[in-house]
Amino acid sequence: MALLLFTALPFFECRATDQGPLLLLVHFTSQLDDISLNQALYLLNNGRLPGNMVTPFHVFVDAKIETIIKRRYPSLNFKTCIASNTPPHSDRNALLITDMRGILSSMKVLSINHNYPWGAANTDYTISDSDAYPLLLEGISFFDKSLHTTIAQTGVTAMTRAFMRTVNKHGDLYRPIRAVEAITSAADLAMTSNEVSFVPGCSWPLKDRMLFCSPPSYFDIMKKSGFDIIELTGNHNNDFGWRYNAASIAMLKDAGMIYFGGGENLSEAMKVRYVTIRGKIFSFVGFNQWGPPEAWATNNRAGALKLTRDRFINLISEARRNSHVVFVSVQWGNEDNPVPHDIQVEYFHLAAEMGADILVSSSSHRPMGLEFYRGKFISYGLGNFLFDQMQTIHHRRGLIARHHFYDGRHIQTDLIPYIIQNYSEPVPVHGRAAKELFDAVYMYSRGPVFKK
Repeated sequence: MALLLFTALPFFECRATDQGPLLLLVHFTSQLDDISLNQALYLLNNGRLPGNMVTPFHVFVDAKIETIIKRRYPSLNFKTCIASNTPPHSDRNALLITDMRGILSSMKVLSINHNYPWGAANTDYTISDSDAYPLLLEGISFFDKSLHTTIAQTGVTAMTRAFMRTVNKHGDLYRPIRAVEAITSAADLAMTSNEVSFVPGCSWPLKDRMLFCSPPSYFDIMKKSGFDIIELTGNHNNDFGWRYNAASIAMLKDAGMIYFGGGENLSEAMKVRYVTIRGKIFSFVGFNQWGPPEAWATNNRAGALKLTRDRFINLISEARRNSHVVFVSVQWGNEDNPVPHDIQVEYFHLAAEMGADILVSSSSHRPMGLEFYRGKFISYGLGNFLFDQMQTIHHRRGLIARHHFYDGRHIQTDLIPYIIQNYSEPVPVHGRAAKELFDAVYMYSRGPVFKK
């Protein structure tokens, strides 16, 4: 057998023109997240992991590195994966061998010795800077860290009601984010859907439990979380009058935060927002389907952008023309039904067909299903993030979506599971609790990736 050219040496000891990371991808729902270097080498020689860890894989190799893999592993049986083929992402026993050029966002990249090309995977779901990815091979695409970007996206932020009571009880403003701050603040961009305005004098208990406000001091929770992008499509931001919404928007401006899906008036709410990171332009578009009408922006009133088909098409078209990556968020009327309404599917499919990359329903109070439509990531709901709903286990569960981009292309989304404690604290979970959450999400996921 030819000499193996893999090495565990740090990247700076390898010439960029010689070696690049060889990547192993499995089905998106696979419970397999990490394998050792020895297990990876065994797999590459035998098409399966050692012992009885899992059943043998159906091995696919990206056509761009097929010749190299044949030369290094002549005994490995595989199918060639080319662009015109049906992607292997529907096969739950698929293993795709590729380099950075062939990553499918609808499959999961395995870490090797708890390392990815972009960093080390830690037990708290953070990623540390690391050059220790061990599976390197001559002749394949090099990984350039300067082309890698992460965006962390959360669901509903509504710091009100029992959330306020709990913060008051413990006397610790930042207690709600202690367990997740390191995840959100470490991303190149972090975004949340803030659905409640900051109102001076807001205190617990509220006079009306369905009219929401947050104390202005809670704005510091958002800043400490590292949030850069704030979605304003929610239906409660005008609960205490549009002027408090406008004042809250002014706080975002003063803090250097970017907002979308709402604004000080209709003209501002209709703006596509653009952010440039490492030479690539990311755009953000948001809408509110459900209302009530008092929540929508008008020519002279702050609010969310009302969804219409023309606006949806026009703004996404503009975003697609002027950016490399397009995010679309919609506040739908569906808040608790894990099965998406027909209108959600119709509009998100339309957005994907138009070239949008990341599509998320921001109204859901529980994690809902996923879909990869034409390769585009759709979440029909990430669930509550900073909110007080604890009436069912579904309302307590949530997901942080950490999206990875390489050279302006979506390559991976990590779903970080958590459970809300004490009406206010999202706490990441592992093991059985994480599996039960993902099982519930995959049960309602759609499309060929998730078919059984």
